[in-house]
Amino acid sequence: MAIARQKRLAKLETQTKGDQIPIICEHESDVAATIDAMIAAGELTEADRVLCVYWLDCTGPNAPSDDDLRALLRQCEAEEALFSSGAVAPAPPHLLAPARRGRRIARGEDTAD
Repeated sequence: MAIARQKRLAKLETQTKGDQIPIICEHESDVAATIDAMIAAGELTEADRVLCVYWLDCTGPNAPSDDDLRALLRQCEAEEALFSSGAVAPAPPHLLAPARRGRRIARGEDTAD
């Protein structure tokens, strides 16, 4: 019985060896939550869950190459530089006005409708 089970497991492992789906997230502990979010968004199906692996653990043809990793690093550094430089546009005033008015009402400064 144990030999048959081992044979089935070996067969399943060889079938899914090249079909891994890399899940890109910051920490390996976030993989399950990321997969749940992707299934909810319709990007993955429930059947794909068993093929999903943390992107650094991915092997085979779907594994990220060195060029992929360098491109991802450049993208992250560019986004970080954009946000740290303050070049991001502020929110439009019409979106901020209700929030400011709400704070004035909370402090008792603005009671007019």
